[in-house]
Amino acid sequence: MKPLVLYLLMSYAALTAQAVFFTGTKPDVVLILVCFFALRYGQLKGMTYGALSGLVMDIACGFVLGPHIISKSVAGFVIGAVREQLFQWNIIINTIVVTFFAVVNIALVYLIFETFSRVSFDSRSSLLSLLEVVYTVLASIALYPLFRPDRGYR
Repeated sequence: MKPLVLYLLMSYAALTAQAVFFTGTKPDVVLILVCFFALRYGQLKGMTYGALSGLVMDIACGFVLGPHIISKSVAGFVIGAVREQLFQWNIIINTIVVTFFAVVNIALVYLIFETFSRVSFDSRSSLLSLLEVVYTVLASIALYPLFRPDRGYR
């Protein structure tokens, strides 16, 4: 339980740092933390942490409760399952997985917003979404040495 609380505090700190230091397009550091947590602690705990960190994000956004909960819990669940199927995990595989889930995360959040809140993202430039994915991947590469999953995988 202690790692979950620690990671939730890191999610809150990441959201705070993003609000203070970034304007416009931001890396999704919470998604990166969900990836590393799911890699280290497995499917069920990864999904739980993803849902709780998504709840923190949705509360911080203050608009619609649910889009980040669903997208982060799906990421935590699937990444935990992928990790169990692979013999080796390195920075290249990590980068590929984070890139894929950054795209899936954006698509799920947009889909849920458009479905349940009637907010349309048709006018949003796809360049902004691409930049968010690139920033998330770069942040993941920078954080990989700190959160390497082979340090404590169970």
